[in-house]
Amino acid sequence: MPGFTIHIAVAKMYAQKHKEEIKDVDEFIEGAIAPDYISLIDSSKNKNITHYGKWGDWASNDQQIYLDEFLKDSKVDLNTDYWKGYFIHLLTDHYFDKKYFHKEIQQAKENKDKFYYDYDCLNKVLIKKYSIEIMEKIKKYMNCIEDTPKYINKDKVIKFIEEMSNMNLKEQVKQIKEKGMEGIK
Repeated sequence: MPGFTIHIAVAKMYAQKHKEEIKDVDEFIEGAIAPDYISLIDSSKNKNITHYGKWGDWASNDQQIYLDEFLKDSKVDLNTDYWKGYFIHLLTDHYFDKKYFHKEIQQAKENKDKFYYDYDCLNKVLIKKYSIEIMEKIKKYMNCIEDTPKYINKDKVIKFIEEMSNMNLKEQVKQIKEKGMEGIK
């Protein structure tokens, strides 16, 4: 559920910290934006499909991502950096929604708001902090606003990016394969 900038920052930092694992950083970042980008450009592939779950209605239902289903998909090849990037996107969405920003999400829902404005307020700061070069194809989906986010605290987002980029993808795969979705709670 994070915006493109947060996903790119997580992927970029992960690639920097795991150079022995990520060989093609551009491919990894491409995978890290794919679940959201595909659903924007191809109306036949909504977020239920690209995120292996139940996206539901923002206002009334929590989103669910079934990472165990992603790992069972025959087209997924975690030996490629693209699919590793796709996986970190799904993990990032899961942890953002279920662990780190659950209270903020509930508050926004109660107020009948979404996070787009907050992402727009954070984009400039995150782009500068993580030296992000925004791909031409996603520029039209991003804005930079000079304002304070309403729900998401900048320092908490930075901590989230750091923690997500420190995780061990192989360990996450192992936990999910052994325990299903219970393995990553």
